[in-house]
Amino acid sequence: MPASTDDLRADFIEALAEVSSLMRRAYEQLGPVPQEHVLAQAGLEQGHAIVLDYLEHNEAGIAFDHLLYMINEPPLVVSAHCMNVLARIARHLGRALA
Repeated sequence: MPASTDDLRADFIEALAEVSSLMRRAYEQLGPVPQEHVLAQAGLEQGHAIVLDYLEHNEAGIAFDHLLYMINEPPLVVSAHCMNVLARIARHLGRALA
């Protein structure tokens, strides 16, 4: 479990690196996003910046919710390592990883 806010932030950054990379690839593969496509939902393409903004405003719980939204909506398949990092974040926040 992260011992400090710095450790928690580092976990968010680590998970975001993988999730953002997967998200970027999904947008590149799709090309222009049709309005009805799942990737057209608000907050996905700029999700990395949104998560970091929540963290900067001491809203780690909302940042975590948004990170999970970025993973679950398309849906993205993240690595086992990323799942472990997400589990650490969830434990730090006293939440379940659904």
